[in-house]
Parts: sequence; structure tokens; C-alpha cells
Amino acid sequence: MKKLRILDWPKQRFYSETHPFYRWKKQFRENGLDVSCHHKHTDNALNDTDYLVIHSRYFDMAWQNINTRNSENTEQVISFLEDMRKKANRIIWFDAADSTGSHDFPIIHLVDVFLKKQVLKDKSYYTQRNNLRIWLNHQQPETPINIFEPCPVSELKKIKVGWNIGLNDYRYFGYKMSRLSNYLGYSLYPVTFSEVDKFRPIDLTFRGTIHKDKTGSYKVSEQRNKVLECLEDTLLVAVKGKPVAKRQYWKELRNSKLCVSPYGWGEICYRDFEAFISGSLLVKPSMEHLETYPNVFLPHQTYIPLNWDLDQLSEKLEDIIRQPQKYQEIAMEGQKIYKEVIYNSQEFIDHIKKIVS
Repeated sequence: MKKLRILDWPKQRFYSETHPFYRWKKQFRENGLDVSCHHKHTDNALNDTDYLVIHSRYFDMAWQNINTRNSENTEQVISFLEDMRKKANRIIWFDAADSTGSHDFPIIHLVDVFLKKQVLKDKSYYTQRNNLRIWLNHQQPETPINIFEPCPVSELKKIKVGWNIGLNDYRYFGYKMSRLSNYLGYSLYPVTFSEVDKFRPIDLTFRGTIHKDKTGSYKVSEQRNKVLECLEDTLLVAVKGKPVAKRQYWKELRNSKLCVSPYGWGEICYRDFEAFISGSLLVKPSMEHLETYPNVFLPHQTYIPLNWDLDQLSEKLEDIIRQPQKYQEIAMEGQKIYKEVIYNSQEFIDHIKKIVS
């Protein structure tokens, strides 16, 4: 029995990206891996392990936050990694940032595997000073917040696809009940999927507000702004406006024919998977430039891709509403594939065993 230990994000210990490791702990053991999550780097359980996965946001109060990163906390992280190399057979760094770029390349030489939720197909992008968000490259001011330090070419082979937020827990919990997320089995409390072909009185829903800073660091809101501006003049039955309570949000989404999901801090958003669960057709900027797991983003098969500049958004939305049957089949396929993925423990375990070894 090999041991896989995870130094997890303390702040989100009850409901974070490590959810599938809690959920499928028994299945991991059946596949020869003893998995456990820990929230202190001094925990003795991290010593003498076969695989040590380090969630990058364990350091979010210091080094992981680019605004607070300095020589002192950099040295602390380096010292920790050097020490753990003596105690673990393999060190796996999980860069949990939302973007396909990374601020964590300065430590890649100290780890055996460098995981990301999503990885660019063209890894040469990582070998130059580029924007964290490839769709904004050369558009934002070149500041330390937006630009990452290059990855040495010799280290590129360490960059692998980890797992994305599609495997998070999307069951409905009240605030206090959310602490049960990692421990309440899906047979007792399953994900509630809505039938795609149910009556849907709303054409689309998109909650959010226009961000006024369109040129500075918040240019990440540009796509969202374009969606909201498009909805200003639409004749479609659209629910828009400021964010609402979770229960109301889900009700609107489950009654919407389609869901527009622009990029945010990264390409992949919670809204993507909420759309699959709700049976709403997912419409979002193209994902063809990246690799991810689980990959439920199959153009014209599980979602409708858009150009990054969203220049044909209005026409596409109107076309979808005019041909409901054609696009309903895509929504059904998206929901079907996503449902298969989140109930396939073996596929996830095989993926993890492959990338950590």
C-alpha cells in the first residue's frame, strides 16, 4: 500500500478542490493508495510518504499571494520544499490558481511534478514572460501581478494536467451544512440534475455587474462586461442584474434555456458545471487552447464555443433560441458526459496514479 499525503488549503478544508480525495478515499485504498489530507506542514504524517501533494494555496497568506511575496517568505517555501524532499519520494506541487499561466515557476526545480487545473497545449508560452491569462496577453499593463516569470525549458516536462473544479461538490448546502460536504455520501445526498427538456420560461440568465476599470488590472472583467452590455439591448427573456442568494440563483439557472459563461480569473468557472447540472446549454469562449481534466468542454458537442472577443455573441444567442431542438441535444450531451465523469471514481484514480508517478 503506497501513501499519498496532501498538504491541503486550511481555509477551505471543508469544500475545496481536494473533495474527490475525500469522496473516493475507500476506492483509492482498493487501488493501492492510502490517501489523507492534512492542514499543517508540521504534521508528522507528511514524513516518509511515497507521494506528497502540496496545494499551493496552503501558502495563500504569504508566498502564494503575489502581492505579499517577498524574499523572506520565498526562502521559507524553498526551505520547506528542500526539507520535504528528504522525507517524501515524490513532491507534487498543485498550482491551484485559476489561470493557465503561473506565478509558481520559481519553485518548479524543487518539485517532481507541477500540476495545474488546466494547461496550455502550446507549452512554449510558459518559457517567456507572458500574461497569466493568454486571452489578455499584450492587452494588460505589464505588472508583476499580470506577468509571470518564465519556466525553464528543461522543466517543462514537469507540467501536467491535474484536475479542475468540475470535481468540486455542487450539491446544495446551507452555510452550516456545507461542512458535511466531504463526508456526506452521494448515495444519501446525490447531485440534483434538472431535465434538459423541461419547460424553461427564461431564455438566459447572467448575474453580475459591469466593472468600470476596463484598462487596468481588472481587464479580466472585459468579457463579462461585453456579455452584460449585449444583454442591455437584447429582446430575449433574460435575467440579469446583481448577484442573488444561492437558492434564487439555482432556480433561475434551472429555468433558463442557456447559460453564458465568460472567462473570469481563469477560463474555467463554477458556472460551467452549474450549467450542466441545471440542464442549461453552456455558451462560453473557446477552450480549444488548453487541456484539462475532466475535459467536458467539447465544442459543438457539449457546449457552444465563442471567439475570445465575443464579437458574434448576440447573433449566436438569437440563433440558439430560434433552433431549440438542435441546441437542446448539445445541452443533453453536456449533462450526460458531466454526470458520467463525476460518478466515475476509477477514471479519476487512474488519472491521479498516472500523473503522480
